[in-house]
Amino acid sequence: MEVNIFQAILIGLFAYLGSLSVPWALGLTGGWYTLTRPIVSGLVIGLVLGDVTTGILVGVAVQVVFIALVTPGGQMPQDLNAAAYIGVTLGILAVDGGATIEAAVAIATAVGAVGTIFHNFMMVTNSFWNHRAHAAIEKKDYKGMMRNHFVWPQVVQFGYRFIPTALVVYFGATLATNIIEFFPVDSFTMRTLTALGGMLPAVGVAILLRQVTNKDIELIYFLLGFTFIAVLGVNMIALAIIGAFFAYLYFNFSGTNPDRRMEAATEQPISDVEEEL
Repeated sequence: MEVNIFQAILIGLFAYLGSLSVPWALGLTGGWYTLTRPIVSGLVIGLVLGDVTTGILVGVAVQVVFIALVTPGGQMPQDLNAAAYIGVTLGILAVDGGATIEAAVAIATAVGAVGTIFHNFMMVTNSFWNHRAHAAIEKKDYKGMMRNHFVWPQVVQFGYRFIPTALVVYFGATLATNIIEFFPVDSFTMRTLTALGGMLPAVGVAILLRQVTNKDIELIYFLLGFTFIAVLGVNMIALAIIGAFFAYLYFNFSGTNPDRRMEAATEQPISDVEEEL
C-alpha cells in the first residue's frame, strides 16, 4: 500500500486536531478523548487509506494496550497521539504487507514511547509562551496576552503534531514495506514482535483492573466474564448485557443507590427515647 501526499496531510491534520490542548474539535471531548483514541484513529486512517477493516482491527488491538492510560498533570508514560496516528498507520501498512496484528501493536506501542519526545518538547515550549503571556498581562497588553496564550501555542503545536506525523506517514510506507520484505513473517524478528504485541493488550487490561478494583477478590468479576467467553462461547454483546444485569444488582443492593438508602432510613424503627422526645 502506498500513501500519497494528500493522505499523509489528512492523517497529519487529524493528529493535530486530536492532540492535547487543541480546542478546534470540541476541545478535549472531541479531540483528545475521541480522535486520539486508537479505536477511532484506526477508523479514520482506514477511511483515508481505503482499508477500513484493517484500520479498525489494528485500532482496536492498540486501544486495549492504552485502555488504562491516564495523563495526570499532562504527564504521560507514552504519547497516545503518536501511537494513534503514526503507530496505527505504520501498523496498518505493516499488516497490509503481511505482518500480523500483534506485530502492528508492538510497532504502535514503540512509536508511542518515542512520541513522548514530541510531547515533552511541546510542554517546554508552552511554558515559554506562558511566561510571555504573564509578562503581557503585567504590561496590560491584552492583545499580546491573547497571542501568547492562544495563537502561538497552537502554531507550535501544529508544527509538533502535523509535520512529524505527515512526514513519517508519507515516507514510512516504503520503510514499512522494506521491513516486511527484509523480515518475513516467519523470521525471528517478526515472531518476537508478534509475541510482544500479543502480551501488550494483557498489560493494558491488567492496569485497568488495578484501577477499578479495590480488593483482589473483585477480580472474580473479570474471571467470570472471561469464563463466559472462553468456556461457554458467549459473544461480547451478550456478555455486556449479562454484565449490565449484575451491575444493576450491585447498584441496588450495595447501598450506593440513593433511593435504597432513603427507604432504609425511613424503615428504621423508632427508639423509645425518640418516642419520648
